[in-house]
Amino acid sequence: MENSSQSLSSQFARVYGSPGEAPRVLGLLRAFWPLLFICLITGYLLRALFPVPTLSLSQVGILFFLVAVVAGLLLAWGDRRLGNFLKGAKGEEWVAHELAFLSDEYTVFNGLRLGGGKENFDHIVVGPSSVFVVETKNWKGAVEFRSGKLYAGGKEPSRPPLKQVKAATAELIRFLDHAQAGEIPVHSVLCFISTQLPEEIMNVNGVVVCNGHRLVEVLQETFDKPLATPLRELMVNELKNVIE
Repeated sequence: MENSSQSLSSQFARVYGSPGEAPRVLGLLRAFWPLLFICLITGYLLRALFPVPTLSLSQVGILFFLVAVVAGLLLAWGDRRLGNFLKGAKGEEWVAHELAFLSDEYTVFNGLRLGGGKENFDHIVVGPSSVFVVETKNWKGAVEFRSGKLYAGGKEPSRPPLKQVKAATAELIRFLDHAQAGEIPVHSVLCFISTQLPEEIMNVNGVVVCNGHRLVEVLQETFDKPLATPLRELMVNELKNVIE
C-alpha cells in the first residue's frame, strides 16, 4: 500500500514550502501593532502625569471607559485588516492545491523568501521549459486595466500587483544570475481568485494575468525551448537550499 502511495505521488509535482504563511504572520503584526503601541504610550503618559494616585474613583472610571473605547475601535480596525490578510492566505492555499497536481516535470515552491531579498514569493514554479513567478490575489468584485495599470473599484491599489510581481521576478532573475543559471527564462504571472477579469487570460505589460481556474493551463503552455535537466535541477536545488 505504501509503495502504491509513493508511486502515485511521484506522478505529480514536487512541492516545497507552506502557502499562506507570510500573510498570516504579517497580518497579525500589521493589524494589531497600533493597539500595542497605544497601550504602551498611554501607560507611559499616565505614569508621567500622575506619579502618585491623585484621581478620584469617578475620574478613573471615565479614563478606563475612554481607553476601552479607543481599544475597541483599534481592535475592530485590526480585525478587518487581519481578515483581508487571511483571505489572501486562503487564496494562496487554493492556488498551491491546484499547482500540486501539475505533472512530475514541475517543482513548486510556496511562500518562499530569498535570503537577503525583499520580496515574498507566493509561488515559484519550475517547469520543463521555464520558471514562473506566480502572485496570487483573492479579491472580490472586478478589476480593469487601463494604460497598462490595474484598477480595482476605479482606483489604483496602494500596492499595484503588476509592479509587485515584476519586482519579485526581477529579484528571482538576480538570484539565478548569482547561481550561474541566468539563461533560464522567467515569466511573471498574476493570478486572481474570486475576481472578475475582462478576459480569463490576458497579457498586460509583459505580465500574464489569468483567472485561477486557467492558471494550470497558463503554466503548461509555453513557447520556450526545453531546459536541460542539469540546469533545471540546479535551479531546484538552489531554491531548496533557501528553504533549508
